[in-house]
Amino acid sequence: MDKHEIQAICNLLSDCEYVFYFSDSKNSPILLTNQLPEHRFLTASVIKVPILYAWIWLEKKGLVSSDELCDFSDEPIVKGSGFSYLFRTRKLAYNDILTMMIATSDNFCTNLIIQKLGMETINRIFTQEFHFQDTRLARKMMDTPDRLNGKDNWTTAADMIRCFDLLEIFSANEIEFITQKLLVCESSKLFLRNIPGDSLDFFHKSGGLSNVINEWGFTSDRKIFLLTNQMKDHKKVFDCFGRLGEALLK
Repeated sequence: MDKHEIQAICNLLSDCEYVFYFSDSKNSPILLTNQLPEHRFLTASVIKVPILYAWIWLEKKGLVSSDELCDFSDEPIVKGSGFSYLFRTRKLAYNDILTMMIATSDNFCTNLIIQKLGMETINRIFTQEFHFQDTRLARKMMDTPDRLNGKDNWTTAADMIRCFDLLEIFSANEIEFITQKLLVCESSKLFLRNIPGDSLDFFHKSGGLSNVINEWGFTSDRKIFLLTNQMKDHKKVFDCFGRLGEALLK
């Protein structure tokens, strides 16, 4: 599929804010959007990828340990995505908390990680260590957003591309730690919705709100994401994800 065909699919998203990115080892990267380059997109659960990176950055420095036990009483229970709030056990290794943060997009587990690291520390790492242009964590999962006062979680296309590049700063063991979690992300109804199950190793994270559907991911030789905000037609957006994934990942 050439760029014109991809653009034709993305044109179906004209009634929402979107940015689409694809790159492989053979062709020039494709970046398509109907917004200005600096436009900020609400992340939904895609923000959990750079949070995972921030944990690994701090563990590399010996400031946290994924083997340490996390006490569930450290944070108020929230629901939404995930099911850890149903667990009878009240302590798990942070490795398991991180796994559920990615695999089931567990909001309670994500908040336990934010509580452990500190929101200010996470944002400092985003800016000073990862050199994100404008990715920010400004609220915990399930907290009510206050967008007029900047209390929400957002990113930019450039920073989502940067998330691919950042894999190069991690060791082989750290990359395995990341990819093990991304591989078991349970959501397969976006880019992979038209691709037979278990036919492709796709390391990814998806996220959604009432008017947001996002997915970011990669294979061994391809990188892809689509962020959609202010969307109104779920079926049309899902269809675009499926058509893009089928054309570029299959």
